[in-house]
Amino acid sequence: MRTYLSDFVALFFPNICLGCESALPNGVPHICPTCQYNLPKTRNYKIEVPHIEQKLAGSVRYSHLLAYVHFHKKGIVQKLLHELKYNHKEEIGIMLGRWFGHDLLLAGFQNEFDIIVPVPLHPSKFKKRGYNQSEAFAKGLAEVLKMEVVNALVRNVASETQTKKSRIERQENVASIFEVAEPNLVIGRRVLLVDDVLTTGATIIACGNQLINVGVSEFSVAVIAATQ
Repeated sequence: MRTYLSDFVALFFPNICLGCESALPNGVPHICPTCQYNLPKTRNYKIEVPHIEQKLAGSVRYSHLLAYVHFHKKGIVQKLLHELKYNHKEEIGIMLGRWFGHDLLLAGFQNEFDIIVPVPLHPSKFKKRGYNQSEAFAKGLAEVLKMEVVNALVRNVASETQTKKSRIERQENVASIFEVAEPNLVIGRRVLLVDDVLTTGATIIACGNQLINVGVSEFSVAVIAATQ
């Protein structure tokens, strides 16, 4: 009966694909299989993508830098991230984490990391949003890669928006706002830091240097999307 009711409602209020805006098949969330297949994957876990690697070059010592998709303005990735961050669609982050996790699993990354650490939100922003979009992505990755998500970092300052800042301004804006709250959880371990978008790299660099300074054995990064 519940299935019939769902199908009846869908006739009048169909779920729409965020990519092509066509009606989604019953039980398929957010984007249709065709748009999922056509996501602009970077595949930088097996091929070099210079503009991604250059974002962290010389600023932090890392083992792996993994970006699931390219970010293009007004593209499907921007739509997915907007829903994730501003429309209470935490499940999109988990979904993307699962998809990327399967790609990494097939590429042989299942034993490359010990724990996953999400980039934290400031408590005030967490309270407003109700969840951390980076942690949602981390949960999806962890589910597939059979790893633990550890909230070892805290954000002590609610920094200004980064949107209109230059690379140098972004780095200065976040240089000292993160702290490793529980060093014993990361010392000597291979840490995969995860975030939603890699733009200039300022947030990743700030978090990475904090983790390295307390003594992680290896530092790696995974993000949902990387800008050009």
